[in-house]
Amino acid sequence: MSVFMGLDIGGANTKVCWVEMQNGRVVRAEGESVYHEVWRDPEGLQGVLETFKYNREMGDDQTLQGVALTMTAELCDIFKSKSEGVRAILDLVEQVFRDIPLYVWTTRGVFVSPSQTREKPLDAAAANWLASATALARSPLVNHDEAAFLVDMGSTTTDILPLFQGEVVVKGRTDLERLLYGELVYTGVLRTQVQAIVDYVHIKGLPCKVTSEYFSITADVYRLLNLIREEDYDVATPDGAGRDIAACVQRLARVVASDPEEFGQNGVYALARFIQEKQLQQVLDAVWQLLSRLEQPWPKRLIMASQGSFLLREVARRLEWEAIPWWECIPGAKEGYALTAYAVAWLLAGQLEVN
Repeated sequence: MSVFMGLDIGGANTKVCWVEMQNGRVVRAEGESVYHEVWRDPEGLQGVLETFKYNREMGDDQTLQGVALTMTAELCDIFKSKSEGVRAILDLVEQVFRDIPLYVWTTRGVFVSPSQTREKPLDAAAANWLASATALARSPLVNHDEAAFLVDMGSTTTDILPLFQGEVVVKGRTDLERLLYGELVYTGVLRTQVQAIVDYVHIKGLPCKVTSEYFSITADVYRLLNLIREEDYDVATPDGAGRDIAACVQRLARVVASDPEEFGQNGVYALARFIQEKQLQQVLDAVWQLLSRLEQPWPKRLIMASQGSFLLREVARRLEWEAIPWWECIPGAKEGYALTAYAVAWLLAGQLEVN
């Protein structure tokens, strides 16, 4: 039996999955995600990776046949350029996994060696979305004769990726291109600042501009609405205070330069519902942008991924599409794994097991 590791190193979350293969089949898998702010503590990433390397449940580094790497942390502002960021992250991963073959996933849809990555670092920048979509496009559990959209809504961003006949039908490759084509939306269910979703709200029948301060994030909205649990709020709070309902109410009230005493909890609750609706519209607007250029048959399925799946069910309902969790679509996957990390591990396992 062979074990393969998939790593997705983000600026705020580092995700890992281990896939154990036997005779071309997944016989076991594990996965986890660790919140680590690379831009604040780049050196601390080494400790996170070393913990992953010596995971004893899936076997130690002697049984690990390969590490598949994808990343988005190269965009962190501690790096002067994305190229510098890719090379710095690659150096660190190689240092930790120096005795294990390393394969880097690229926006060209192939794995390359570390040396090739150093020559063309931008090919490895923000390629995780393509690993997810490619794994689903190749999966034997997906009906490839029917068009579908993969929508991956995480803590910070949302990927919207059409799939048809075993292909990922996108126009963008870089993040800039994907923003232009509506395939990437910078909106997520934990870290997005409220003023990135709304520039005004309604209070007592009047439109009220919101402040441009870093007062509140979407995790406050969904914690107040009981759509996430306190333990799901695993990112830093804007004011360094708690993640309980009362603290979330306090932060949300500040968005309109107020507090719960003046605004009242019912007013803050209505504010949260309004923000939720506007964020839903951000995702739907991007879906409609992609549908407007669609050449394949009209999709009937939305494959959901990441923390925002509770919102994506409503997106699918409004589109009158079937909502399907991603882990039902790739062999061996389970709820709780990170799609990006599982996808690169599964893709690498498939490539090396065949060869």
